[in-house]
Amino acid sequence: MKSPIQGRPLCLHTSSSDAAVGALLSQEDDEGIEHPIYYFSRTLRNAKLRHPKAEKSCLTLVHAVQKFRHYLLSNKVVLISRADPIKFLLSKPALIGKTDKCLIQTSEFDITCAPPKAIKGQADLLAALPGEGTTALHEDLPGEFSEISFVKEEAWLLYIDGSSTPSSNNGGAGIVLVSPTGEVFSHSFKMYFWCTNNSVEYEALFIGLSLSKQTGATHLEVRGDSKLLVNQMNGVYSLKEVTLAHYRSEAQNLLNYFADATITHIGCNKNKHADFLATLSSKLQFEGLEETLILRRRTVASTWLSQSKYSEANDWRTPIVQELNSSLSQGKVSLKTLQSFFMLHGVLYHQNPDGSLSRCLGDEEVQLQLNRIHDEIYGQMLVVTLYRRLQLLGYYWPDMET
Repeated sequence: MKSPIQGRPLCLHTSSSDAAVGALLSQEDDEGIEHPIYYFSRTLRNAKLRHPKAEKSCLTLVHAVQKFRHYLLSNKVVLISRADPIKFLLSKPALIGKTDKCLIQTSEFDITCAPPKAIKGQADLLAALPGEGTTALHEDLPGEFSEISFVKEEAWLLYIDGSSTPSSNNGGAGIVLVSPTGEVFSHSFKMYFWCTNNSVEYEALFIGLSLSKQTGATHLEVRGDSKLLVNQMNGVYSLKEVTLAHYRSEAQNLLNYFADATITHIGCNKNKHADFLATLSSKLQFEGLEETLILRRRTVASTWLSQSKYSEANDWRTPIVQELNSSLSQGKVSLKTLQSFFMLHGVLYHQNPDGSLSRCLGDEEVQLQLNRIHDEIYGQMLVVTLYRRLQLLGYYWPDMET
């Protein structure tokens, strides 16, 4: 046993059987090693033995939060459980029956669900040892628990999203497939046929499942932000649109290929990658079967890419820049003159009487700009003078007007 560290998330393992429930509270250290903090097991008696499986799972969680309350109030909690009813009930917007009375007690805690990567068996072991005077849970293999040594294969993550464009009668699908090792595969598909918001979501699911099958994934967790699609695939909502019946039927056939596949609803803010891909493909117009796009990352703004240097002693800008960069005035430039200048991204600017900004030029650039502008306007009958032309282009040096 080890004392918990304040501010670090806690792991809550829960498990239930026909005759007992158990829970284990643990926490990972800096090296990722999980250390137990507190555990408990409780034997079920009388009417509680007749509770449905979902209610026993909720009862386990309620007993755990009551037992570990002083730990859970000050830390985030990650609920790790193989019991799908707990994850389902915690995600429901409204509960009916006994479960709402149980789970309402968990509302004051910051609890999130996570699937077990490796089933260590601590919580299962506690639940499977209800104490003396009760029937053994594993009569066929006394003293052995196969769950302890069982390691579940990590699942692939599939993020899907669809976007339709009614004005052009087409749409796009965004697919993001993440391998158990963290490798990300991004796909974007253009739909050159008429589709609705719901049908394009099913298209994205169908394509995502096909791509997952091609990768050889057997354990898959599908995540989408369409509540209608997720609930229809899970059997929570009935399907009333005739056009979607074929989509759902084909998707269900594909799901049978995977040994373990779940479809979960997530918020739009957690599905931005797939959403951007879907929006891009729905707006993009191209010829041919595919289009190659290159996306590059830039970490520095374009205005910071080139920095002006004022190191020449005879440059009129040097004393002004030195005064502006110094915390104490050196007296080289009067404050009256200095108040019209300022530095922006390493470049010296002058503020004109009318409030406009002009970039300060050195002697070499002054001659270059004078020759360039003179060649442009030479021989033309223009009202704008050379001086005014330079001023409108945003250039400044002290004897510019002269």
